[in-house]
Amino acid sequence: MDDIADLQAQIITLRMAVEGTWLSLLSNDPDPVTTVDVLKRANVAAVDQIEASLPNDKAMRDAVARHTEQIWGSIEWQLQQRVAEAKG
Repeated sequence: MDDIADLQAQIITLRMAVEGTWLSLLSNDPDPVTTVDVLKRANVAAVDQIEASLPNDKAMRDAVARHTEQIWGSIEWQLQQRVAEAKG
C-alpha cells in the first residue's frame, strides 16, 4: 500500500511540475487561453492516434487521452483566472 501512495505522490508532483512549466511558458503569450486550447486539442488528438487494436490497449489509450485533456483543462482554467485577474 505504501508503494501505491508513493507512486500517487510522484504522479501528482510530476503533474504539478508539468502544469507549472506550461504556465510559465505561456505567461508571455499574447493570448494564452487560445494557445492552450489549441495545444490541448492537438495533444488529445495525438494521443487518440495511438494504435490500439486490443480492448485493453484501447482502454489505456482512452484513459491517457482523458488524463491529457484534464491536465490541459487545468492549465486552461488557471490561465483564464490569471487573465480575469489582470483585467480586474
